[in-house]
Amino acid sequence: MSPGLPDDRRAWTATPGRVPRLAPIACYAALLCGALAIASVTAAVPAVAADLEMEPVQTQWFAAAYQLTCGPLQLGVSHFADQYGARRILLVALSTFAAASLLATAATTAAVLIAARLLQGIGGAALSPVSLALLLTLRRRTGNEPHAVAGWVSTAAAASCLGPVLGGLLTSLVDWRAAFGALTLLATASAGCALHALGEPGPSATSPRQPMDIAGITLCTAAAITALITLTAPAVTASAPAQAATALLTVTLIGLLTLRTRRDPQGTLDAGLLRQAVTRRALLVLLALFGANSAFTFLTYFTLTRANGLSPLSAAVVALPAVVPAVLTARLAARRTGEQCDGSRLMRTGLLCVAAGVLLSGCGHRHPTPLWLLSGACAFVGCGLGLTNGSAMTVVSRDHASHRTAQAAATATTFAMLGGATGPAVAGAALTLVGHPPRGCGASICDALGTPLGTQPALCLLGLLTAAMAFTLTGRRHERRRQRSCAGQV
Repeated sequence: MSPGLPDDRRAWTATPGRVPRLAPIACYAALLCGALAIASVTAAVPAVAADLEMEPVQTQWFAAAYQLTCGPLQLGVSHFADQYGARRILLVALSTFAAASLLATAATTAAVLIAARLLQGIGGAALSPVSLALLLTLRRRTGNEPHAVAGWVSTAAAASCLGPVLGGLLTSLVDWRAAFGALTLLATASAGCALHALGEPGPSATSPRQPMDIAGITLCTAAAITALITLTAPAVTASAPAQAATALLTVTLIGLLTLRTRRDPQGTLDAGLLRQAVTRRALLVLLALFGANSAFTFLTYFTLTRANGLSPLSAAVVALPAVVPAVLTARLAARRTGEQCDGSRLMRTGLLCVAAGVLLSGCGHRHPTPLWLLSGACAFVGCGLGLTNGSAMTVVSRDHASHRTAQAAATATTFAMLGGATGPAVAGAALTLVGHPPRGCGASICDALGTPLGTQPALCLLGLLTAAMAFTLTGRRHERRRQRSCAGQV
């Protein structure tokens, strides 16, 4: 019996070679809920901030709240899936997600909306790792696991790119609340599909179950929260000692989490992934990738709606060229990395594409960046997102025993979620670093966090930082180390 997929896998493998046709669809639908919870809301963030009169810090927390709870709580998914079965956990997660989305639809204050997003993240914590683990279980019997990773990554990439268009369309035609209403309907439909297609749980497991690492999950969650507080502190207070204290606390919590992971191989984080240089670098690449991507989208949509005066739908259409490159390169990277051991070149190329796109979006002097240039920037970012994510997720998920698949997937998606959670705060910190504009500027000149004159230097700064991370994490020295590691595996 495999932790994370014990009962459902028994039900599926009772008849070898036969799997319900809707089973993969149920997995993809659950993944879509989680991906769209981030992507579809992106285009609505400026409208939400204006409607509820959010402060800049509230806007950043609203944009990061889902990832903030979803990321760390994914680490406990394997325990619950092992204890109660993947099917039950998926249904409970989708129900919680739907209820939280409904609460967000009815929210009238910033506090309630942020709380709804936090609850939505709790429900979404199981969607990514469980869906990937189930898909890998289906493909493992045919020996075509890279195809499962490619389909999973390309689905997530398509949702990430098409989500803003859906959110922008609903926000423009109805209201920003319609985006959360659509998530409620999608989660409900996904639960019905999973209930019908995944079958009833099989016989109870006989192998010993391991206790959930509550301390590890708490440390990871606390570290993410203090990191977000540290990054948003300059916009709230100018007290340097307070910011230094939260930064020190963040470093301390990360150190304790690392120490615990090394001493307890059965903890929440997959210690094997962190010990091996190949997979450890892939996790750090995911952290850097999604941090840069979320910071880019956060600043870009404010620029498009406030500086360029576009509607949420028009802003999403400008970003639409990212869709095809993201989907195609994700599948290509997953297959190429599945055939070869070393994925460092693809990851480095992807991060450099993201850096190029971020730098392009920051072009312009005392004028908003032209729309055609922003579309090209989005295409670069989409290409880099697919290359890096596809390669990194393949490196992390392959060569794992079935009972470690869910934990490996949860560890990888946790790093990605934490990167996405810190992205808006990093964007705000970059704007603070380049300087705040006069407070009296109008909405046509400045957005909720700064003027285009401040946004463009901030984007350039983020692009340079992403390029530096690309060479730091996937440089030639690390590439040679990976090649030696791969040769050892062969």
